[in-house]
Amino acid sequence: MECVLLASGSKGNSIYIGNDTDAVVIDAGVGYLKRTLEDLSLDTSRVRALCVTHEHSDHVRSAKAFVKAMKIPVYGTGGTLDASVRGGFLPQTAKLVVCRDKIPETAGSLCVTAFRTWHDAAEPSGFVIDDGAARIGVCLDTHEVTPAMLDILRGCDAVVLESNYCSSAMQNDTFPDCAACRSCGARCCGNRRVLRLYPRYLKDRIREDGHLSNENSAAAQRLLAGDVGVLALAHLSENYNRPNLARESAEDAAGESGMKIYVSDQLPGYREQRLVRFTV
Repeated sequence: MECVLLASGSKGNSIYIGNDTDAVVIDAGVGYLKRTLEDLSLDTSRVRALCVTHEHSDHVRSAKAFVKAMKIPVYGTGGTLDASVRGGFLPQTAKLVVCRDKIPETAGSLCVTAFRTWHDAAEPSGFVIDDGAARIGVCLDTHEVTPAMLDILRGCDAVVLESNYCSSAMQNDTFPDCAACRSCGARCCGNRRVLRLYPRYLKDRIREDGHLSNENSAAAQRLLAGDVGVLALAHLSENYNRPNLARESAEDAAGESGMKIYVSDQLPGYREQRLVRFTV
């Protein structure tokens, strides 16, 4: 199966996962999503469903237009689907498929399994997509990775996992030095200050009920490294993270496991220069 991280972060999220015959799109937080898929030579006729992790606008802002254009069903937990319809993010006429925790549903030849995540939303979830030959897990917008979540992710060939913020930057509004100044697109020029300061209430929300830090993400990665062959870091904060820092945490967690690591970000030029696209 192929996995393409079209966008990942507070500006918008969307992931394409599919094989030669069938595909799903996870989240629709990108404008002109159908056109974006076509621009990347992804066959939209293969898309069987839109899977929605939760109802926040950076994940569903273009869902209504995409579902209408594609004429496909929407998969998600009951809480997510209800909140998305009430928020006007889905058409009233959309076919809704309610996904229950760890109970598989089918989308063409693909098996779609939702699992519980922890975020300040109605009933957020991650997804595992399985075509019988490969399995890809997607776990975004969660402030912790529980043992139950690890159990389902360990069975995947590849995992897309949130690595949202650097803990020391969130604490001090200053980044630590990168171990090596590799080209990550941040163009920091040695400036360690964050781009835009967050107020205390927003920092507390992110840490306590919002997102996964590099450090907590790495702790989960360390437990997955012996089983998962490919890791894609996702939903990096534009203000409180840098791709190099997230990568260094992941490389340390991977150790000698041989796990291949990708980093998706929302910095300028991502789609043109650093698009994460892999096959398992």
